Amino acid sequence: MKNILRKGITIYYFAKEESNCRFSPLFPEAYMPVGIPFQKGPGQKFRQPSGTGIDLGFFELDDLSKPSPGEDVFPLVISAKTSLPLHPTDEHSGDPTSRTSPHMQITQAVLEKHNEDPFQVRVIRQILWVNEVRYELREIYGIASSASEDFNDNDSGKECVICMTEPKDTAVLPCRHMCMCSECAKELRLQSNKCPICRQPIEELIEIKINANDQ
Repeated sequence: MKNILRKGITIYYFAKEESNCRFSPLFPEAYMPVGIPFQKGPGQKFRQPSGTGIDLGFFELDDLSKPSPGEDVFPLVISAKTSLPLHPTDEHSGDPTSRTSPHMQITQAVLEKHNEDPFQVRVIRQILWVNEVRYELREIYGIASSASEDFNDNDSGKECVICMTEPKDTAVLPCRHMCMCSECAKELRLQSNKCPICRQPIEELIEIKINANDQ
């Protein structure tokens, strides 16, 4: 029976995302990804075993430093996967049919190098795959200042940039600027329909409720 990685980390180089959050290498002849078992638990550090990587010297620095346009191919993809048993008694059964759909956290990144410095990893996107649903994690700009303390009229940076009185609780997509209160956001959508920070067209508004005392 084929060995199935239940808890582990798989590193891909130049991988394209397929259906169901699976990834396929663009250059399988140069490197075939191998799943490395990894124990569950917080505060651990993962190190890829020596000899299991890829020689980056075969690639141009320009290809390593950005995703492939139009193909959604990233130079580096790190997939952390776990598959839980349907029943506690199935934990050591070894039967893949008794296990749930795997949960995964995927990090898509590029590799940058400046002069003689070592390669640095810059994360571009993170994905969660939970119960066969794909969630894309994105940073919301301005949410930190809103969540830092209870709203106070004297606190700069927490108020809506339009009315300057109400706390900001609405983010603009796709630019992800959290800069308005919900009422001003609705009015803006009917008028200019552009983000007041970067002037990028608004495709969607998302209201975010924050409990500053219980983060």
